[in-house]
Amino acid sequence: MKLLRLTPALKSTSSSYNQFSLGFKDSIDQTIVSLPKHQVSIDKKIKVFHGNGSILKMRKVLRELVAKNNYDIVHIHNGFTGIIFLLSIFPFRLGLLKKTVFTLHNSWQVIKLRNQILNFFIMLLCKRIVTCGVSSHESIPKIINYFISKKTIAIVNGFNHQRIDNIENKKLDKNHFCNKAKIKIVYAGAFNTTKNQMTLLKALKKNQIDAEIVFLGDGANKKLSMDYSRLIPDPTIVTFKGLISRDAAIEHMLQADIFISLSKGEGMPIAVLEAMYAGCFMILSKIPPHIEVAPPSERCLFVDHTRIDEIANSLNYIRDNIKEIRSGRNLSKEHSVNNFSLQNMLEKYKKVYDSLCEDII
Repeated sequence: MKLLRLTPALKSTSSSYNQFSLGFKDSIDQTIVSLPKHQVSIDKKIKVFHGNGSILKMRKVLRELVAKNNYDIVHIHNGFTGIIFLLSIFPFRLGLLKKTVFTLHNSWQVIKLRNQILNFFIMLLCKRIVTCGVSSHESIPKIINYFISKKTIAIVNGFNHQRIDNIENKKLDKNHFCNKAKIKIVYAGAFNTTKNQMTLLKALKKNQIDAEIVFLGDGANKKLSMDYSRLIPDPTIVTFKGLISRDAAIEHMLQADIFISLSKGEGMPIAVLEAMYAGCFMILSKIPPHIEVAPPSERCLFVDHTRIDEIANSLNYIRDNIKEIRSGRNLSKEHSVNNFSLQNMLEKYKKVYDSLCEDII
């Protein structure tokens, strides 16, 4: 099977590469095309091209690839790259649309209006649509679902637990947290309004605890968050580490006591799955994707992401119960693997790919 994968960017957090491409690297002949140049080292079994940030160059690259190769599947990971693909096959190779799979990687309400429009247009044209979980499927507005429901299925995103095991087995000497903090907390995600880091900072200002909170990620709201963090008094320590590699993020999770996400919206949050398997106690916003993950009740607190007092109370809980929290690190591992195995996800996607090939035959 020859597969062409279209993705907006290849970076350390890209699920299209980390979950899909690496997952299929030994079983499918894959070619990836992204708009900007890739920001991660690519496995030698996978061919990769890019448009160097130019729509016209990406279109040219795609036109040349589809002219030279008979792809069995075209997997599109967002509407914008889907539009560029459409321009590259118009007007003589529109038959390739019969080979297309589109994955909706987020909940509909947190997607920008422009991207909603682009997604909807490409979803109308694609042969199969897969949402990254049940909550993502249910977030699609009824009027849009009316047009696409017959070709849409939900496949829960999986995570690579073997990658976490490999990192843990290295037994790295490096400590990612300072030694004087009693509790270690990690918060991973782009700095934007949706990821909602500011609400945690406000809760920490109201209710200081003896802890270090390490924020991983970058984005437009990072400076604002850094400026606000200076208002949080001791003993709380707030550290910003920017965008780091996936392996380094997992190392933080393996060392952390607590993982917090107060996100206002998600697709299927891979970082939550990884942190759960790594042994972190979870404080999660009460949104459908987090509820779908459903960590064991003794390893998770759900909070209203708009209620600072509720978040502050959750910080009190971890302060008062940190010994018990540390002793239960392995309680979530079985739940994680049984429900969110990468292998289960890949098997279901392979069935989608196979069904497309059968339809064409």
